[in-house]
Amino acid sequence: LPILRAVVNFNVSLFLLMPKVYYKTNIPEIEPLMVGSGNESIPNISVEPAVKFHPATTWNEGQDVQIASGSLWKRIFGHSSASAMGRKICLPCNRKGSIFPSNIVQNQKYNILTFIPLILCEQFKSYLNMFFLALAVSQFIPAIQVGYMYAYWGPLCFMFIITMCREGYDDLKRFIRDRELNELKYQVLLPGGREEVKSSQLVVGDIINVYKNQRIPADIVLIRTLEKTGTCFVRTDQFDGETDWKLRIACPLTQKIENEMDFFRNDITVYAAAPTKDIYTFHGLVEKKNKNENEQFVLNVDNVLWTDTVLAAGSITGVVVYTGKDTRTYLKTSSSSSKSGLLEHDVNIITILSFLFMFFMAAAELLLIFKAEFLSDTVVGFIRFLLLFSYVIPFSLRINLDLAKIFYAYSVSEDKPSSGILVRNSTVTEDLGRVSYVLCDKTGTLTQNCMRLKKLSFSTVCYQGNAFSELSEIIKSAYSASSLPEDDEHRKHAKTVRDALEAIVICNNVTPVDTNTESDDSDDMALRTAIPMIVEEDCYQASSPDEIALVSWARKMNVILNHRDVNQIQIVDPFTNERDYKILQIFPFTSERKRMSIIVQDKLTKEICLYSKGADVVMQRMVEQNDWLEEESANLSREGLRTLVVAKRVLSLQLYNEFAEEYKKAQLVLTNRNNAIEAVLATIERDMKLLCITGVEDLLQTDVTVTLELLINAGIKIWMLTGDKLETAMCVAKLSGLVNRKHTVLHLPTTLKNEDTLLQLENLKNCPNGVLVISGEMVKICLENCFKKFCECCQNISSVVCYRCSPAQKAEMVRMLKEADKKKVVAAVGDGGNDIAMIMASDTGVGIVGKEGCHASMAADFSIKSFSELSPLLFIHGRYSYLRSSKLIQSIMHRGLIVAVMQFLYSYLYDTDSEPMFSGVLMLLYTTLYTMVPVFSLVLNRDTKESSLLLYPELYKEFKSVRLVSWKSFVKWVATSGFQAIAIVFIMHRLECESSEVETVAFSALIFNELLMVFFFIDMWNWLIFLFTVLSLITFLLTLFFVDELFNTTFVYKFSFWWKVAAMIAGSFCPFYLPKIFMRKFYPPKSAKLQL
Repeated sequence: LPILRAVVNFNVSLFLLMPKVYYKTNIPEIEPLMVGSGNESIPNISVEPAVKFHPATTWNEGQDVQIASGSLWKRIFGHSSASAMGRKICLPCNRKGSIFPSNIVQNQKYNILTFIPLILCEQFKSYLNMFFLALAVSQFIPAIQVGYMYAYWGPLCFMFIITMCREGYDDLKRFIRDRELNELKYQVLLPGGREEVKSSQLVVGDIINVYKNQRIPADIVLIRTLEKTGTCFVRTDQFDGETDWKLRIACPLTQKIENEMDFFRNDITVYAAAPTKDIYTFHGLVEKKNKNENEQFVLNVDNVLWTDTVLAAGSITGVVVYTGKDTRTYLKTSSSSSKSGLLEHDVNIITILSFLFMFFMAAAELLLIFKAEFLSDTVVGFIRFLLLFSYVIPFSLRINLDLAKIFYAYSVSEDKPSSGILVRNSTVTEDLGRVSYVLCDKTGTLTQNCMRLKKLSFSTVCYQGNAFSELSEIIKSAYSASSLPEDDEHRKHAKTVRDALEAIVICNNVTPVDTNTESDDSDDMALRTAIPMIVEEDCYQASSPDEIALVSWARKMNVILNHRDVNQIQIVDPFTNERDYKILQIFPFTSERKRMSIIVQDKLTKEICLYSKGADVVMQRMVEQNDWLEEESANLSREGLRTLVVAKRVLSLQLYNEFAEEYKKAQLVLTNRNNAIEAVLATIERDMKLLCITGVEDLLQTDVTVTLELLINAGIKIWMLTGDKLETAMCVAKLSGLVNRKHTVLHLPTTLKNEDTLLQLENLKNCPNGVLVISGEMVKICLENCFKKFCECCQNISSVVCYRCSPAQKAEMVRMLKEADKKKVVAAVGDGGNDIAMIMASDTGVGIVGKEGCHASMAADFSIKSFSELSPLLFIHGRYSYLRSSKLIQSIMHRGLIVAVMQFLYSYLYDTDSEPMFSGVLMLLYTTLYTMVPVFSLVLNRDTKESSLLLYPELYKEFKSVRLVSWKSFVKWVATSGFQAIAIVFIMHRLECESSEVETVAFSALIFNELLMVFFFIDMWNWLIFLFTVLSLITFLLTLFFVDELFNTTFVYKFSFWWKVAAMIAGSFCPFYLPKIFMRKFYPPKSAKLQL
């Protein structure tokens, strides 16, 4: 019977832990529909286990499908494999029994039950905290109990109370924010009407209405908008940090449904691929079944509204496809990499050395005075000495540094001259004071990203400045010169100019915005009066400043982009004639394609044209053979202009229809979809007519030249990494002062052989004023073939200019420098999304809030508004943070070391075995009430004025060359603390203090010494530090005079007490402070000279 019972229990347990499977019968087999890329697919819906597919709604015949997925453990704790697969949503949906994640917003880290356990687990991940816990627990063992138990448990509990208060406060704020979002109500469409549902109760398959200024509660597919064109604007500043409004387009199959109840009468199915964290792509499909045929529409990111975006105007209807942990908002933020500063590494070394020193003292004391009869006595004695000398370990160091970092972040944000600086990661603030390399982007970082068209080049002539007025006349003639002969060269040129202007106006993603509207009462009007981030005087909005510049210039030439929506474009010619174009296809710009293309049809002439504009390296392969593209593009780049090549091709109706059919097939390809699409595009993006080359000027940012000069004089090596071509990069480098006549410039072309490359690098290695000019492709070659030599060269030269550099190559160069010398700090500065990889790979990332959005700023450790703010960030805040943290670490080390050495000498001189010199209460007050505030006030310390730091960058160079926290500094402060402890204890011993007086006189001397040492650590007079020190002194004196339980108050009132304490302080403090005054008077450091 016991064996039978065991078998039954085993089978029941196995059944509960295995995936639970239900079967649905009488369901007609449906062909699988592949949606997505890679291995993503919508599963085959047939008679299979329900865990293989995940419909969120009822079937066509109205029957419900219940799904239970995963083991009992997963079902209890909310883990489901449904999130990892695509989904099919048949309208209408059944709101009960959804297998997908709940839509509850829950950013809390704790709840009532897990608050204390999780905090304890997090704290005891630190070996330091585990050590002090072991010390506290050891006091429960009588044999090794030293002093009072609260002396060990008190500091530990104090630290945990502070941590719990901080974590609890932060979690309470998160709870309040989460509750506000979860309580928001939305209208859900049901077959019986509308119903208001809380955001937390939304499920996959819900059809919801969202109105103006409402937050999008889940990832939804847009199926209808108030606008007849099916468009709407959303604000994404809370989602991706960008302040410009984004245009979103409803599915055309559902947009034409006028009555919202018809969503339930039509047979509509929405397919969505498995959720990913990529916010720039979405793969899905909407299928509408009619009597005769099935209509399908392929969905992309323009048809989706992500969670936490806000509807800017109007009202929309959408289908929920992802909820909770499946949303892009959650996926893109759920895993974040953490950085640890170089100072953190130094602190770890100090902690290890402290442990070794503690064990050394315990062993030495044991050998000197302990007489053990048994081995067990030796072990017990050693443990007791470890407990007595445990003050060597800087227990409060971590929490003091954490509080200091909070203070640094606050002081940076509140600094008025640098009000644009924000701290997003306070853990690496000290590293700003030790930066050796700055790798920066060009466009938007060194330049303003504020574009204006400076030159327009054609095959025979280049227009600029005053010549644009001549060009304007040619444009007018082009629109009225029908009487000119066909073979006339002027007419040919005029027609080319006209085609070029129309291509510039049509081939872009610019949207005209009407700001003259007097009223915005109607939602329809509000959509047209949307004001995004980039607003020019001509009231155009777009995500690219280049396109704004081109379209605005065309407007000055009287060719005006008057209207644009998802279906058509309207331009106005110089004679105010409106010309309408139907948009057939749009192929947006990507970093891989490096070009944008659009196919439009003139509604008047029915002519179909393909327009393209992009980088010369890709357009050169697409245009007809010519002899001026490469030369003229190089000429414009040498002037520092950003070049774009514009081309056109007329397509026949048959050719376009063939292309459209192949393109539609390519969009439905399961694997390598992008390659399939590019192959189809290549069939028409060729043999194009080259129209013109635009030269757009991007001015340098304010004070860029001054800032770079300051950084170079501070001993920081500057690397400019850009995707532009060589000529443009070199022009900006010269204009900014990065390259001048004093520099020796070496250009490494990709045609060099390995032997020649090594020789060139060897020559540049010994040239301190050398500048390396290299392409991204050549960097890859050097890293693969001569990594060590390339690293050595890069460490010695003054600066590097890298052109045609991809985002991945930027990050790779950051990692190369970090690997080459781990003791040097590498900082990365950028403003665009293509700089994020570089910023995240660096030791210290700085993001600039630019016209390309806030992606870089949000991903960085620090955010600034302009490149010129980098100098105060490094020279003032970085320098001060490293100086203050170093002083704080040294002071806390000294505070513990002197007590441990005093205990060592006391045990030796007075032969007290392993008895404590001071009571547990006194030691608790020593580390908290008497010395904590004065020591922490060192975060207010400064060594020179802020204005001097910006005026003399050489101070930064001198400062970062010295490691203030290292094993050498540890040895120095062991010696200092040892000397002062010897002075206090031996003077006390020589003065023959009675046993009842030892604790009072020694502890008083210790407190006075520590408070005076605060003034030893500071570099400039600060009244707040003085005030905190005096208040701590008054607190000590009050307890000294009036608390009999702690001190021998009878002895305190005697003169002998005060002269003995004075003698001990003179012997411990004066030998250190007087030489400091002498050295500062006659051999002051550079920072001290500026104070005179």
